[in-house]
Amino acid sequence: MNKALYFFILAALLTACKSKPAQQQPAKAAVPAKQTSLLKKLVHIYEGVWVKTDYFEKVRETKSVLAAVDKVVGVSGLVIDSNLLLADTLRVEVGWDNQNPGAMVLRDKPGKNPNSLLFDDAELGYEITGGDTALILYQIYNQQLFKTRYNRILPVNPDGNLSNALDYAINKTLMAGKYQLLAGGKTTLVTFTADGTVSGLPGHGKYFIEKELKPGPFKNLDLITFDEYSNKKAVYTYVFKGDELLLYDAKPDAKNKVMVMGQLKYTLKHIN
Repeated sequence: MNKALYFFILAALLTACKSKPAQQQPAKAAVPAKQTSLLKKLVHIYEGVWVKTDYFEKVRETKSVLAAVDKVVGVSGLVIDSNLLLADTLRVEVGWDNQNPGAMVLRDKPGKNPNSLLFDDAELGYEITGGDTALILYQIYNQQLFKTRYNRILPVNPDGNLSNALDYAINKTLMAGKYQLLAGGKTTLVTFTADGTVSGLPGHGKYFIEKELKPGPFKNLDLITFDEYSNKKAVYTYVFKGDELLLYDAKPDAKNKVMVMGQLKYTLKHIN
């Protein structure tokens, strides 16, 4: 092939390539924006430390943990911490019967009941009335729907736990306040705080109200213990009469497995 013919063919090929229309690339499908999960949207409503409403209402009305023990059955409290939120689940600390710790899982799936999410084999919803939020636990037993209401008592405390929160709520409901103690002919100011401290009561600085009073041995009286882990430990049974708080000695009867009320130790008049 001579050089002239070779260059003629090459020029023709180059011209054909330039004139060939460019092929359009197929349009990429639009990627939908990632939606925020329902659980993540609602976690600020659920967050906090929650206790059974009807139980604490009865404690307040009767001035007695023992008298309200029938209301403590089941999930007695919840701690919902947004820091434990994973992709579509949130582990919730729960208390059973005011004494047994456990856990349940709140899921990113709506329940059948109003404003609810799946909560293990139950559902956990919420109600907001007049600016107050309550949680509602929906459970089905024997094909019947049961609803349990919870009130928020505290924000989540990384250093705390549900048992301590229940102690705080009971202390606040029953004991917290200022009292006058008449002893030895003089009046002394006694102060109980919700966090379990007491001042003005001779020889004592801490107190604890027994909350595990389901029927059983030595569970027949309302009990308050002062300075439990010290050589000043003292156990009394408490009785409210009008504006007075009466503290009686309480001793165990090992034979009959009951606590026995003894002599009146302190009479304190509630003033604030």
